[in-house]
Amino acid sequence: MKYFTPKPSDAQNIIGKNEQRKHSFQRLPDIYKNCIRKEVWDLSENNAGVSIQLITDSRHLNLRWSVKLDFRMNHMTDAGIKGLDVYEHVNNQWKYLSTGLPNSNKNEHLIKFNDVNNKTLCLYLPLYDSIVDLDIGIDGDSNLKFIKNENKPIVFYGTSITQGGCASRPGMAHTNIISRNTIHPCVNLGFSGNGHLETEIGDILSKIDAKCFVIDCLPNVDSTMIESQVISLVKSMRNKNDDNLCPIVFIEQPTMHDAYIDEDVSKKNFILSNEIKKCAELGFKKIYLIKQNNCLGSDLEATVDGVHYNDIGFQRFADHILKNIRDII
Repeated sequence: MKYFTPKPSDAQNIIGKNEQRKHSFQRLPDIYKNCIRKEVWDLSENNAGVSIQLITDSRHLNLRWSVKLDFRMNHMTDAGIKGLDVYEHVNNQWKYLSTGLPNSNKNEHLIKFNDVNNKTLCLYLPLYDSIVDLDIGIDGDSNLKFIKNENKPIVFYGTSITQGGCASRPGMAHTNIISRNTIHPCVNLGFSGNGHLETEIGDILSKIDAKCFVIDCLPNVDSTMIESQVISLVKSMRNKNDDNLCPIVFIEQPTMHDAYIDEDVSKKNFILSNEIKKCAELGFKKIYLIKQNNCLGSDLEATVDGVHYNDIGFQRFADHILKNIRDII
């Protein structure tokens, strides 16, 4: 077998591909390390939403990867935290192919194909860990070419849910589901417990040539933070007088059908709606709000713990977002 080692420039969904990085697939380049809080920076080293697309005619694909943290959580699978997902593009749609299940910080996964025809594949990296080394092996007489989606990305900024907690495997995070169902790659800037509507993140977002920004931070903020931060975040992201800037879409927090929790959620959603109205009054254009509209369903089957989504929740949430942003993008 011969092996290829992808570089950041070979990856989809990654900011500043040509900037210096300590770890190849960390979501932010090193130039931002001293611009944001340490907690956010450490989480940015996780590879949530990062993917690599390739074409190969090999009968075998051998994936070797090592991760930085190699840790576990009691409410999320190891595959979701530090595994790899592989999808194949068949008949104009992405279909699940295989999951590289991690056993330790160093792992290997072999996929066998039935033919030597060209196959277009998408490899999703871990949601809650950082790839240290990644090698993609193919048969010695075969070819491999990395491919890129050059369309403008949909950029998500949010919480642990945005980061992918608690999908069973990387491909089931809603940002990855959405990327498979549009022509646009999705950049995932979800930071577990740290989606605080920060202007420092807004400054980073302002430098991205995006198709659309999706802000989903309500689970990590209280009512006071919403009132103080939403307009400041919008100001940091763009100049209100520029009619050509891309849309900014805020998302209400879904209700969980728990009376105590939902009372607080409804209050936060109401305040967010008011802040969006204030943005319009201040002259900001193309600021949108997606209502939650019971998007997770009423059967209580969408989470692992009453907060973080399982695969059912992520699919429903992705469908809800897609339904509401198709006309915007």
